[in-house]
Amino acid sequence: MKGINKKEIENKLQKALAMEYLRDYCRENKISIEKLDNEMFYLSYNECSFFHPSDIEPNGLLNDIETLPKPTLVIRYENEKLFIEQTEYTKEYLSEEI
Repeated sequence: MKGINKKEIENKLQKALAMEYLRDYCRENKISIEKLDNEMFYLSYNECSFFHPSDIEPNGLLNDIETLPKPTLVIRYENEKLFIEQTEYTKEYLSEEI
């Protein structure tokens, strides 16, 4: 029997909670919840973020910056409130429009 990866399960639960929190916001701002669900998800101390993976092939340090994932949507916790922030990449990668 395969062992349970608690960190992986915890991350999936955190992403599901973030997705549910963003559902109405995405609808109101014409952001595709389906595209958002396919993004990478990271949780840090006071924020969680969605990132779009780079499609550029790494070539050592020559193109290191270009290969970094692009932040697409952020939920930030400040002053006991949650704030949703779009980035310069939100519409490019998450727009409902084709």
